[in-house]
Amino acid sequence: MSFLAEKLAEYVSELKYRDIPRHVIEHAKLCLLDALGVAITSADKKWCHAVYNYVLQQGGTAQATIWYHGDRVPDTNAALANAMFVHSMDYNDDLAGVQVGGIIPPSALAIAESQNASGEEVLASIIIGYDVATRCAVAINSQGLYMRGLQPTAVCGAFAAAAIAGRLLKLDPSTIASSFGIAGSYAGGTTEFLKEGTDTKRFHVAKAAHGGLISAHLAKQGMTGPKSIFEGEHGTFHAYSENSQPDRLVEELGSRYDILDTSVKSYPFCDGNAAPLEAVLAIIKENQLQIEDLHTLHFRMKSFLIPYVVDYHGDKTRKYNPQNELDGQMSLPYCLAIGLLNNGKVRTTDFDPKRLSDPEILKLASKVSAEADTELDKIPLKPMSMPAIATVTTTDGRNFEKRVDYQKGDPRNPFKKTDFVDKFKECTDKILSDEHQKEVLSNVLDLDKKEGVRSLVQCLIASKP
Repeated sequence: MSFLAEKLAEYVSELKYRDIPRHVIEHAKLCLLDALGVAITSADKKWCHAVYNYVLQQGGTAQATIWYHGDRVPDTNAALANAMFVHSMDYNDDLAGVQVGGIIPPSALAIAESQNASGEEVLASIIIGYDVATRCAVAINSQGLYMRGLQPTAVCGAFAAAAIAGRLLKLDPSTIASSFGIAGSYAGGTTEFLKEGTDTKRFHVAKAAHGGLISAHLAKQGMTGPKSIFEGEHGTFHAYSENSQPDRLVEELGSRYDILDTSVKSYPFCDGNAAPLEAVLAIIKENQLQIEDLHTLHFRMKSFLIPYVVDYHGDKTRKYNPQNELDGQMSLPYCLAIGLLNNGKVRTTDFDPKRLSDPEILKLASKVSAEADTELDKIPLKPMSMPAIATVTTTDGRNFEKRVDYQKGDPRNPFKKTDFVDKFKECTDKILSDEHQKEVLSNVLDLDKKEGVRSLVQCLIASKP
């Protein structure tokens, strides 16, 4: 095998479920549970309805279920809608700069339904999806993509979805390699959405899942794609990155399971805002401060986060006065203010447009500033390492500094199983009946014993009043 796509395809096709360590399988179940919970709590947003309504208008073969609503559509369109739901409020897990939790579980369940795949095969495909997404991001240098205004999820995501579909469609390695070549035509997406807080940020996840599944289906039908898609002179890595390391795409396959490094979110906002919030919360607790004691809050952060969360290339307007929900989620000042005023609790409802102009929130937000720290840039983005150094100045002139490297949910400060379950229940409490919540938990935690996923997805339909 001369091309990286062929080596990766062999891994995707030939990994045996029995060879995957038990703790990796159990963690995959929890990642799936997390995706399902955040999808259900976020599925009713207007941008989700845009995709949902479009998918319904297309009709087609009833292969897979749209969560929350219950409609059955082609598997590619189910993945499109469900991935949009998962990433709807930026509450899913991510890794190495890719919104893995938004892409991988929706892709796996959609194809699993259409192919009647076993629970074991679903879990294996999820684990493979995380491996492919992460290795692609590391090899292409996802942090460098951010600095160039490209979103790694949009560039790398379709390859992960293609791997999942190729596995569950039982394609041979050569066909899977071709599906990677086709998926390269779906690679791309910029961070221009930050300028006006547009919905394409969320859509990047959905189109990656959709594109990857289409790629695998087309390869199955005989379409070819370049097997040099990763390392070729005009392949994805060289086209998008100035300092990629292509060989990292296939390192430690079968011995390193990247799903274990995923960063689970405690807050429904940009992950780069989490460490700053937890740093200030720690300063307040350790020094018995009150909100009214805070005069200024300054942060040092990775350079690529500055345009994301505090200063969009010289324009700070929407960061300090968010105009829509995405503005709020991407705004360090707003997220800090919400988190501090809520004693560290942040919910999807905190980004309701009616809250964005709250004078109390904006007053506290105005005290926040940040700068890039090139030393922090040297820390690799895998796992989702986005440390922050907070300096708080009080109204009486005292200064406190705190560094947080690993926010709650980072693999080095991980969620426990009970944290995953609590988050799922909180996300679905007002949407799913108690019976359906219990059935989802049972189906997910025992997925390796199930012959299929239909009983699971049926529990994801919103309970009617």
